[in-house]
This record gives sequence, C-alpha cells and structure tokens, in this order.
Amino acid sequence: MKLAGSPSPLAEGSRTPFLRRLVTANALSSVGDGARFAALPLLAAWSTGDVFWVSVVAAAGRAAWLLAPVIGTLVDRMPGRRSMVGADLARCVMLLLLFAVVATGRTSVTALVLLALASGVAEVFFDCAAQAVVPMLAADHELERTNARVIAAQITGTGFVGPPVGAALWAVWHPLPFLLDGVTFLASALLLMGLPSRTAPSEEAGAEERGLRSLLRGTWAGLRFLGRDQVLRRLMVVVAVLGVGQQAVYAALVVYVERKLGLPGYGYSLMLVAAAVGSLAGASAAARTARWLGPGRSLKVAVSVSALSYLVVAVLPWWPLVALMLALNSAGVVLWNVCTVSLRQRLAPPHMLGRVTSGYRLAAWGAMPIGASAGGALARHTGLDAPWALAGLLLLACLPLLHKVPSVRPGSASGPGNAGTAD
Repeated sequence: MKLAGSPSPLAEGSRTPFLRRLVTANALSSVGDGARFAALPLLAAWSTGDVFWVSVVAAAGRAAWLLAPVIGTLVDRMPGRRSMVGADLARCVMLLLLFAVVATGRTSVTALVLLALASGVAEVFFDCAAQAVVPMLAADHELERTNARVIAAQITGTGFVGPPVGAALWAVWHPLPFLLDGVTFLASALLLMGLPSRTAPSEEAGAEERGLRSLLRGTWAGLRFLGRDQVLRRLMVVVAVLGVGQQAVYAALVVYVERKLGLPGYGYSLMLVAAAVGSLAGASAAARTARWLGPGRSLKVAVSVSALSYLVVAVLPWWPLVALMLALNSAGVVLWNVCTVSLRQRLAPPHMLGRVTSGYRLAAWGAMPIGASAGGALARHTGLDAPWALAGLLLLACLPLLHKVPSVRPGSASGPGNAGTAD
C-alpha cells in the first residue's frame, strides 16, 4: 500500500516546542468554545424567551459544517498557521463585540444567529487547519501521540472546563462568558503566531488559478479523492454510522435516565460526566493502543467496544453499568478519532489534507441529525431500549468494512509504504 505523500517534519529537537504551542492553543480555544456552548443558549433564552429561537441559535453554530468542503479547499490554499490565527482572531473580535453588546443590554436574536454561524465557520477553519498542520510538526511515528494530545486538550476544554466556567460566569454577570471566550481566542492566536510558517501546499504544487470556478473545482477534487480512496471511503461510511448510533442514543438519553433508570435530575449529568471521563481515558491510551495493535486492528477494537457497550445497555439497564458502558463507548470513539485522523494525515496529499479532513467530518456531522431523529422516533414508538440496540447492531454490521484498513504499526520497520492506498 502506498502513502499519498506528507510534508517533511521539522528536526527532532525543534518541533517539540511547536507541538506544545499547538496543543496549548487547542486547549485554550476549546475552553472558549465550551464557555460559548454553555452561555450562548442561555443568552438566546434570556433575550427571546422562545425555545424555537434557542434551538435555531444552537443549529446555526453547527450549520457551518455544511460548508466544510469549500472551507477545506480554502484551508489548503493558505498556510496552516494563517488559517488558525485568522480563525482565532475573528472569533476574538466577534466575542468581544458580543460582550460589549450584552453589557449594554441590546441583543437581538438575528445577531445571535449570525454570530453563531460566523463563529461556527471560524471553528471549521481552525479545526481543518489544525489537523493539516500536524504532519509538518510531528514525525510519522508521533502522529497518534500528537493527535491524542490535541484531542485530549479539546475534550478537557469543551467537556470539563469551558461549560461549567461559562455557566458560572453567566450567573455572576451575563456578559462575562463572552469576555472569557474572546480572551482565550486571543491567547490561542498569540501562541500560534510562534509556529513555523511555510508556503501553502497548493501553491507549492503550482496551482495558480483563482476565483469561484477554481474554488469549486478544487472542492470537487477533494471530494473525488475521498470517494476514490478505498480506505478513506470505508472510514467515511463507518464514521457516518458511528454518528447515527451515537446521536440515536444521546438524543433520548435524558428521558432514558429518568424513566428507564429511575434516577433523579442529576442522573443525566452523571452519565455525561462518565462519558467525558471515558473520553479522557481513551485519549491517554489511544497512542499506546495504536502502536501496539496497529491502526487497522485499533479501529476494529474501537468499533467493537462501542457496539458491545450499546448492546449491553440494551439488555441490562442498570445505572452503574450504563455509566460504565458510556465511559467505554466514549473511550472507543476517541480511539477511533485518533487513528482515523492519523490515517488521513498519512494518506492524503499535503495539498489536499484540508479538503480530506473537512469532507470526512462532513460525513460524520451530516449523519448526526439522522441519528437523533431516528433515536427519538424509536424511543417513542418502540421503547427506550431500542436506540441502544439499533446503535450496537449498526456498528457490528460495519466491522467487515474495516477489513482492508492497514494494521501496520506507526513507525514500524515496514515504513510508510504500508500506510494505506491512494489513487
């Protein structure tokens, strides 16, 4: 199997400080994102008092992923550092403006929807560029370890630190979460300015065309590459199924915890904490697991663990076991993410990594509304156990698709020639 190509990493002694900057910047941005995720719906509810507009604001923040393939093309045409710094500075300005507006008490729901959409677009730019720049900063055998550190920083910021801090600051003074958000993005941008700069990969390849037609042609080229590469195509199918299964379960989880498990109001929070702890545990073990088993076997383990955790809950709805299974499921999902990110970085040509990342993630995010709708309908008409059973069976059916994924260990003697296939 043949690697599509990767940029030359920096020398061993020089890349460690840059990797630390990248991980720290991701942690800061994630704290800001987590605070915004908690405070923006509160602001929408406080401003409008209408649950419909609260949901519209929340949806606008995720709608930016529909533009991900085009954004990925733009990321490929800019140096990675510029994309990340620009995204952070744009979010900093937007959130500081929101801080000023909320402080004056003149918020409007239209402004909130537009801000949620614009900050979502900046988030897509940042995430795509952050994954595209890793191969330049890390050697091949360090990809899993570096990606695990980045994902752990994101989980800590968006899952543990950001939301409670945002909610607490909201209780103190409504504008404060947005001030924190703007400051974290500014700090992240300042850190990222210290990363090495280089010419955008597409410019290195000699792509001189500009304009809308060139943008659309480049976007189509990225989607076509994803569709033609056997490994990436199969991973996209499986991640879409993962998204369907996960959202089918989580869409009905709050009702499941109350009615099926009989827990009080804090029971739902307990389950979310269990899942977050599992995610951190998975991130800490993902690099070692990938090195021990290889990417292909690690992905099979991740999908099998996730599938079995869903099926166990469908059969044995006991709340300590449910919490444990949610933790195991989250650990499996993080292992999947670490391995697939590293595989994409190995398989995609450097000048297409932004497009490959954005197209892949569009498959994941695009499947989530389908899963949430299916989970809610099943829970209502079939029973609260049905979403868990559906998620587990769908994932088991995906295991044959992972048969062709390479199992060569990162940094093994086999070399990059065994990393994957690409047209």
